[in-house]
Amino acid sequence: MSRQPSAPPPVEISFEQVAAAAENLEGRGADPTLQRVCEHLGAGSPNRIQRHLTAWRAARPAPTPPAARLPEALIAALEEELARHAGDALSRGEQLAEEARGDAATLAELGEAMERRLAEMETRLASAESAAEQALSRRDELQAALEELRENLEVEQREARTHREGLLQTQQQVEMLREQLEEAVQARLAAERQARDTEAERIKAERSQAVAEAQRDSALAQVREKTEQLADLAKELQAERSRQRQEIAEMRNEQKQRLDALERARHEAQKQAQEAAQRASKAEIRAEALQATQAALKSRMDAMQVQQRQRSLRPQGERERD
Repeated sequence: MSRQPSAPPPVEISFEQVAAAAENLEGRGADPTLQRVCEHLGAGSPNRIQRHLTAWRAARPAPTPPAARLPEALIAALEEELARHAGDALSRGEQLAEEARGDAATLAELGEAMERRLAEMETRLASAESAAEQALSRRDELQAALEELRENLEVEQREARTHREGLLQTQQQVEMLREQLEEAVQARLAAERQARDTEAERIKAERSQAVAEAQRDSALAQVREKTEQLADLAKELQAERSRQRQEIAEMRNEQKQRLDALERARHEAQKQAQEAAQRASKAEIRAEALQATQAALKSRMDAMQVQQRQRSLRPQGERERD
C-alpha cells in the first residue's frame, strides 16, 4: 500500500496583510469581498482571512451619505422622516452587522477548528497507513518463514523415510547374517561329527592293527610272507591318519575364521541398526518440533488477520479514537 502525501500546512496570514489587501482593492474601486482578498493574497486560510476582514471592517468609520439637493420644505419633511427611518434602520443595521460579525467570527473559529481537526486526521491517517504497511510487511515475512518451515518439514520427512528404509535394509542384513551364522554353526557341528567319525575309524584301525600284530606274533611263521604287506598297510594308515588330522585342523581353523568374521559382521550390523534407529528418532523429534512451530505461526497469522478484519469493520469514530 502506497501512502498518499499529506497536504502542506496553511500559511499564516496576519491582520495587517488582510487590511492592506482590502484597502488596495477598495482603492481600485472593487468591493473587498472574501473571495477577492483571498485571490489578492494568493495563500492563507479563508477562515482566518474572514476573521481579519471582519475586524478590519468593524474598525473603519461608517461612510457619510451625500447631501440631498431638494427644496428646503421638502428637505425638512424628508429629513424628519428620513431621520426617523434612518435611526430605525441604523439601529437594525448595527444589530444585524453585529450579529453578522459574531456569526463570521464563530464561522472563522469553527473553520480553524475544522482545519486543525483535518490536519490531525491526516496525521492519524498517515500513521495508520504506516502501521498497515508494517503489518503487511510482517505478514509477508511470516508467510515466507512459514513456507521455509514447510520446506524444512518436507526435507525432514524425506530424511526420516530414508532412515526408516535404511533401518529396514539393515534389519534385513542382520537377519541374513543371522541365517549365515546358523548355517556356519551347523557346518561346524557337521565338521565336528565328521572329525569324531574319523577319530573312531582311526581307533578302529589301531585296534585292527593291534589285533593283526597279535595274530602276527602268534602266527609269525604262517604270515611271514605277508609282513611286508602289513608294513605297507601300516604306513598307509599312518599317512592317512596324519592327513586326516591336518584336514581336521585346517577345517577347524577355517570354521573359526568364518565364525569370527560373521560375529564381527553381526556386531557391525547391530551398531548400524542402532545408529539408524537413533537418526530416525531424531528426525521424528525434529519433524514434530517443526509441526508445532508451524501450528504456532499459523495461529499467530490467523489472530492477526482476525484483528485486521475486526479493525476494518469497526465504525470510523472508534478507529479514530484508537
